Amino acid sequence: MRFKYLFLSMLLLILAFNMGAIAAEDATIGDYSFTIPEDYNITNQTDDVILLEDSVQYYSLSITDVKENLDNEEILKRLMSQGYELEKEGNSTKGIFNVTEYTYNFKDAYYGFLYICENGDDKLVITHGTAGEDEYFLSAPDFDVNDILDSMEKN
Repeated sequence: MRFKYLFLSMLLLILAFNMGAIAAEDATIGDYSFTIPEDYNITNQTDDVILLEDSVQYYSLSITDVKENLDNEEILKRLMSQGYELEKEGNSTKGIFNVTEYTYNFKDAYYGFLYICENGDDKLVITHGTAGEDEYFLSAPDFDVNDILDSMEKN
């Protein structure tokens, strides 16, 4: 009988540890909250910007809440003046946002995706990239950003 209780206690303890590992962390940017993708951690956060890196620090994600009333052309102009080379990939709806997607090359050192996400008057800019050119990364669907946008809710 004692063995049964010990076994049951161990099973519950293991289950509790596994549930903790499965629970996803939420974050907030501006008026929005979202679930942080698996294997990513917040490395820096302000009221307007969240920086995330994957667990091996190979990929990075930034989410910026655009507080100024800027149209997309002004945002692109500012990014290009900083050294971004952008190529438009398309428009879509992801979660509660209308999204314009670009691929980018930043000074031949960083490559990735840039998203301008609009919900009414709200605008977020998301970059997801890596150092060095990574053909697999650039050719695969961006599941991490899709997961963020699918989980995004207005507070």
